Amino acid sequence: MPKLKISDEERKNRTLIAIIQSGKTMEDISVQKLARLTGISQSTLYQRLSEPEDMRIGELRDILRVLKITESEKERIGREVI
Repeated sequence: MPKLKISDEERKNRTLIAIIQSGKTMEDISVQKLARLTGISQSTLYQRLSEPEDMRIGELRDILRVLKITESEKERIGREVI
């Protein structure tokens, strides 16, 4: 059976999740700690990570701030994900 090409939306979601996961690893932050530091409830954060298209811009800003994502990486997110 041939592989199906992923949609543009799915590619964007995967890119965003990869950036967040990488930031969590680099900063050694668990989802629980990320939730606490961003003020986003843990259940909401899990939902946003499983369905990133529902993430609000303010939540994304808070996550990127806590994970210390660089300005160049933020620009990449703006170009490739949003």
